[in-house]
Amino acid sequence: MNPFTTNLSPSRITLGTVSFGSNISREEAFAAMDAYLEAGGNVLDTAHVYSSWESNGVGASERTVGEWIRSRNARDRIILGTKGGHPDLGAMDCGRCGMDDLRQDFAQSLERLQVERVDIYWLHRDHPGMPVAAIMDNLAELNRCNRIGCFGASNWMPARIEAANAYAQQAGIQGFVTNQPGWSLAAHATHWADVSPMLYVDDATLDWHTRTGFPLASYSSQAGGYFGEANVQWARQGFAGPAPRGASYDSPANRERLQRAMKMAAQKVCTVNQVALAWLLHQPFPTFPIIGSRSPDHIRESMGALQVQLDPEESRRVCAAGTRDRRQARSEWR
Repeated sequence: MNPFTTNLSPSRITLGTVSFGSNISREEAFAAMDAYLEAGGNVLDTAHVYSSWESNGVGASERTVGEWIRSRNARDRIILGTKGGHPDLGAMDCGRCGMDDLRQDFAQSLERLQVERVDIYWLHRDHPGMPVAAIMDNLAELNRCNRIGCFGASNWMPARIEAANAYAQQAGIQGFVTNQPGWSLAAHATHWADVSPMLYVDDATLDWHTRTGFPLASYSSQAGGYFGEANVQWARQGFAGPAPRGASYDSPANRERLQRAMKMAAQKVCTVNQVALAWLLHQPFPTFPIIGSRSPDHIRESMGALQVQLDPEESRRVCAAGTRDRRQARSEWR
């Protein structure tokens, strides 16, 4: 979120809650949120659909976050974001940004979270067959009672965000203030040209954010633990066997990035994971990496990335060529 276009003051690192209440127990989730708040974080990211693919997971993330907020009396100390409009998991090609679907999702989210208002409401997926004017009109109607602070787009292409915001400005209604794609120091195998409902930053997206200064909140910011201690030990042993963490990211290009991050961490006297997060934090536009963990120690370690400074040349060295070697990474994927 851009503090210059909203009245929010978000911490630079967000805590994701995708598995809270399902794979991550209520007790573990509470400990994680406690540690995050104590470390200076203030943005919680959840979604209507989170954990729905798990047994007894429907609504678990939002309910767990809501229970923690009430038990800690923390509503005034956090920026609360949730998402709606995600397609049914059995029909991912059918968009759900119609008015009835959005009303249903939002009402259920408020009930699960036990709140009257959310600070940011994300459209979890685009509805490509629906004109952006209709989608933005639906968001404006959804917020007639002023229960939403601002809107974000998750897994939307920049061209659609631009078109949506151009219409919103013309119509005098709220537009999107931030974008949430996947992004990390490790190049991801998934690309817009692939058949996938999830979008990851590519060259065109990076150029657009650099040109416009549009804020970006990145999920998968730690690449499934690819820059964590287990993979650091794996790299030191000569990459013997499969990657212990973040195996879907493993490629020759990303192994080189891991080694560069290890060298930079030694120079900065910090962890490799902190270097990977610091790289995201030192972009030429506002960035807000989303981290996820059940471990309070890991959350505190991740928050330490805020203290790691990288100048443009150091950022370039860590990444070698920005995102420009993604085509090479995709061609080398294991």
